[in-house]
Amino acid sequence: MRYYIILIFSILTINPLKADIINDFPSYNYVFNELGIREDYIYNPDFQKFVYKNRKKYTKIFIRAMNRGRLIIPTMRELMYRKDISPIFIYLAMVESGFKTHAVSTSSAGGLWQFVRATAVDEHLRVDEMIDERYDPIKATNVAIDYLYKIHNRVGKWYLTAMAYNCGAGCVERSVEKAGTADLATLIDPKADYIREETRKYIKKILLFAMIGENYLFKRGDNLGVMKYKYDNDLLVPVRVKGGEYLRNIASILQMDFYILKKMNLHLKKDFIPLNSDVNVNIPASRLQMFYSRYYHRSLLKEALNRY
Repeated sequence: MRYYIILIFSILTINPLKADIINDFPSYNYVFNELGIREDYIYNPDFQKFVYKNRKKYTKIFIRAMNRGRLIIPTMRELMYRKDISPIFIYLAMVESGFKTHAVSTSSAGGLWQFVRATAVDEHLRVDEMIDERYDPIKATNVAIDYLYKIHNRVGKWYLTAMAYNCGAGCVERSVEKAGTADLATLIDPKADYIREETRKYIKKILLFAMIGENYLFKRGDNLGVMKYKYDNDLLVPVRVKGGEYLRNIASILQMDFYILKKMNLHLKKDFIPLNSDVNVNIPASRLQMFYSRYYHRSLLKEALNRY
């Protein structure tokens, strides 16, 4: 009788979240390792409650964001690989903008990586009445990666880097000093209030999106962002065109839908390339040979006709 009482008590006191979370998210260890988080954080009660409270809602958000970002995610990942930074930071951009290339926050931060104007200018992005490179998926992603490395050089850990992207490196440094440790569970303990609530939720959102995303890949064997679309998951490549050229003309040359091309080039506030500008136009890599053969052939022909 005593044995059965002990057995029943043991069963009742088992935390079902601990029993299920590893089975539900087998990719968690990859996500945590990429950001330098201890694997036992998966058993943190506060994090588990966050996961199970939000997993359904965030899965729907994840799917919408991935569909929205299908034109740009492969390129973002490729740039991350080239600069040797974890592709897990794709999910930071997902939290920031939901892959809305036109996203604008209440604080006037803009683009995939939600740069405010001052930061964008400091990081050498052009922001003026004709061009806003915060909305260029190639330039903005390259700048974001460099910016993340700058933060990492200060705070020393990648999960702290992600948190500092939200609240600033100084905020994270003060929080670590206040907590007496950089341990994530301690640092974002809601009872201790070492760092602001927004940042506590921010890092948990990144982790949950990453676990959902990598879990999706783990089960389906896909590559993140490799979702079929009209141009078969082309990478974007920047090309130089003459000032005054209209995007509609380039779309026609490339046999593309103008609105697809426009989505790749929202840094152009007008539908043409400004005169005396060194700004690039992004096109699908599969159209690169077509661009060079048709665009330059047309330009040479036009110049020849103008001479006569």
